[in-house]
Amino acid sequence: MRITIEGREHTLREQLRNRLRERLHDTTQLRCAEHGGPVVAVSIHGRENGWYDTMWTTCCDELERRASAILKKRF
Repeated sequence: MRITIEGREHTLREQLRNRLRERLHDTTQLRCAEHGGPVVAVSIHGRENGWYDTMWTTCCDELERRASAILKKRF
């Protein structure tokens, strides 16, 4: 999976960086039930009020929702 992180916070606290890394790893394990495809890429933009704004590249909306739900768990 290709990961791009852009935004105001180029330096995340180590704790946040570790959580983000773990959650991104979890999204790499996802597969689409209908198509069998993985998450191809994600672009992460900024962080506001504990949430990341993301743009996913997947085979379908359902896989995008599942990946987004993993990443958007409240930090």
